Amino acid sequence: MCGIVGVRSKRGVHLSRLITVLQGLQHRGQEASGFVGITVDGREVGFKDLGLVSDVFRRYGHDPILRVAIAHTRYSTHGETYRPENVQPFVGFIDGRMIALVHNGNLTNYTYLRQELEREGVIFRSTSDSEAILLLYAKETGEPDERLKKLSERLEGAWTVLMIDGDRIVAFRDPYGFRPLWMGREGEDVWFASEDSALRSADIEVVEEVGIGKGYVVGEGLKPFTVGKKLSLPCSFELVYFARPDSNIFGRSVYEWRLRAGEILAKVDEVEADVVVPVPDSGTIYAIGYSGVSGVPFQMGLIRSHYVGRSFIQPSQDMRRRTVRSKLFPVPFVLRGQRVVLVDDSLVRGTTMREIVRMVREAGAREVHVRIGSPPVISPCYFGIDTPTKEELAAARMSLEEIGRFIEADSVLYLPLDEYKRNMENFCVSCFTGRYPVRVPNVQP
Repeated sequence: MCGIVGVRSKRGVHLSRLITVLQGLQHRGQEASGFVGITVDGREVGFKDLGLVSDVFRRYGHDPILRVAIAHTRYSTHGETYRPENVQPFVGFIDGRMIALVHNGNLTNYTYLRQELEREGVIFRSTSDSEAILLLYAKETGEPDERLKKLSERLEGAWTVLMIDGDRIVAFRDPYGFRPLWMGREGEDVWFASEDSALRSADIEVVEEVGIGKGYVVGEGLKPFTVGKKLSLPCSFELVYFARPDSNIFGRSVYEWRLRAGEILAKVDEVEADVVVPVPDSGTIYAIGYSGVSGVPFQMGLIRSHYVGRSFIQPSQDMRRRTVRSKLFPVPFVLRGQRVVLVDDSLVRGTTMREIVRMVREAGAREVHVRIGSPPVISPCYFGIDTPTKEELAAARMSLEEIGRFIEADSVLYLPLDEYKRNMENFCVSCFTGRYPVRVPNVQP
């Protein structure tokens, strides 16, 4: 899961404006970031490094005026985190012009593609599947849209991309539509970003969500193209966790989805409690919905430090555990002596929730009942979320009662799968069902 931004400007835009939009996607990746572009006077510029958006571009220390540019903030799912060569964008040159790419998603046939390219003598500079897309693009012929149409027959998995080809920007969403992409306008300038909220927060007019299997080539004009839809498989976990609550993705309001999920969860619950407490920030809207239907008062019994990043997208288990203790702070006034309904968006590995339950008990809670706004995650994601093995997933190896004991809660309740699927028609729900409509390595569809 990553955040991508791009712009094609007639008059030129400052890099700092591009970075403002990218910062609106910081929640999508916290490991590294970078940009590449062409200035209004024709210079090729770029910079990328490990770290948060603000830190990386402070190191760059310049604010060039760009005709075309793309930028990326990284959450690694393929390619080691510690390797700086895996940081995007990836850049190359064909026929004397620069091509560059940023990618949100995960190729399921990357190993095969890499082996094929290496047999042909192609040298990789990284271990990222995103580099393979750029190398294959360079090998094809024709205009950008023709190249992407050919790639759509070869690439499998999730690959929403923004590219530079000469002085043009190319935007494309794969034929399954796993990852989101929005287009905006500012005068004659054309913008793209993973979420509309990032555009709106920079006062850029939101135009449309790029359709599944559709794209644009933006030069002196705007050329739409399509390769066609294979299946409608937008990632439901985007709505559950990754997207910002003020975003609209896949035709849905993220805020509305989370509110409704919390309401449904309360309707199927029978626990007696004194207070509803969210795990901030991702559990907050679920808890509001739960409280509204159940009538149990909503209270902020956990306070979050916004100077610490998201725990789920940390690259190691130890970092996730340490992040929880440094990010969340219990409020004894709210929790002491209370029967607490603790609401979160999802429970994946279970180790983070165990730390939170312990903190709530240490603050004096009499009972802790964990409520989850999505079904049990029982199977890995191969399309851009870092849950690579079943062994890491609590619900894949434990019963509901065992999960409760593991996280040290008095009870656990998930959003029922049938309710979830009823509200997620034409979405990818593979991580909740274990069934993959798209071929993935060593797993039967």
